[in-house]
Amino acid sequence: EIRALENYVKTELNVKDVCYEQDEAEYIALFAKPNFPVLGKRLGKRMKAFAAKIQALDADAIDAFQEAGEIAIDGETFDANDIRVFREAKPGANAVSNRHIAIALDCALNDDLVREGWAREVVRHIQAARKNSGFAVSDRIRVRYAADDALAGAIATHRDHIAAETLALSLEPGGQAAMDARFDAVVDGQALRFALALANGG
Repeated sequence: EIRALENYVKTELNVKDVCYEQDEAEYIALFAKPNFPVLGKRLGKRMKAFAAKIQALDADAIDAFQEAGEIAIDGETFDANDIRVFREAKPGANAVSNRHIAIALDCALNDDLVREGWAREVVRHIQAARKNSGFAVSDRIRVRYAADDALAGAIATHRDHIAAETLALSLEPGGQAAMDARFDAVVDGQALRFALALANGG
């Protein structure tokens, strides 16, 4: 059951939502081609006519063929060795498919997703700085930062997530004096400077 693995899929593929649909036709084009080396010997001069009929099979006919394991066309019966079935992503669909499942990824980024990505990069930089500063994995910290306007807005929007991921009891702009360490980073072309300090009392 794919739903049981949904959280794992989201984490591993870095996707926001997983949606389920029964009809793959929106994303996948299904088509059939004759196995020319096999059928050419069998059909001889009739090969061209049958090839056209096989290639004209629609998705429903192909599905029925795959379920039954064979299909009759003009008095001839064909099986999986005679006809090859192919699945191809439709234009604009980032999709892959086999007979049993199709997966399509919507890779379009909106402003919210971009800012969320920036927040993940901020987490990555803070985590690296924690390690470089010699903090223990369980140490609670305080973070002061300065950033370009758009990035600062993303940090403010995702403050709770960043703080939770980095064990920061506070995550505040400015006031870097008296901090234990200072770090410079770039997030999607935007400047970020931040400082870490152990939180008194953990």
